Amino acid sequence: MNVDSCPKSEAVVQAVRSNDWPDSLRAHIDRCKSCRETSQVASWMARMATSLESIPGELPDPELIWLKAKINRRSQLPARALLPLKAGGLFGAAGVSLLLATVPESAWSRIQAWQPVEFSITQLQELLVATSATFWWIPLAAVLLFLFVFTTSEV
Repeated sequence: MNVDSCPKSEAVVQAVRSNDWPDSLRAHIDRCKSCRETSQVASWMARMATSLESIPGELPDPELIWLKAKINRRSQLPARALLPLKAGGLFGAAGVSLLLATVPESAWSRIQAWQPVEFSITQLQELLVATSATFWWIPLAAVLLFLFVFTTSEV
């Protein structure tokens, strides 16, 4: 008990519990700081006790909770086991797309080495049209390969 507690604090607690406040006790609370604080704390505790009564008292069986957790963990194991395979497929697709991206460049350098110096302008323009198609081919192939890897990994 606190040093500054009042002898009437027990009566204040009883009045809060029973919700029966005599006039003399109400007048005492107005004058006594310790009893006023006791009244506030007891009222708060009574409100908390009534709110706890509204919570359902029956808790589920702990063994049932444990069993559900084990089943949930076991159902997630195959998905976790496939993560390295999915990551490997992603890195493999990225490697293949990078490898395929170099094909048009090496083909263009071989075409330039094969053609003689006196190459006509019309033939050069035709090759430039073909190279613009290869520039579209590279990102298109990368996107298609990316989609292929992810759609096959979802199945």
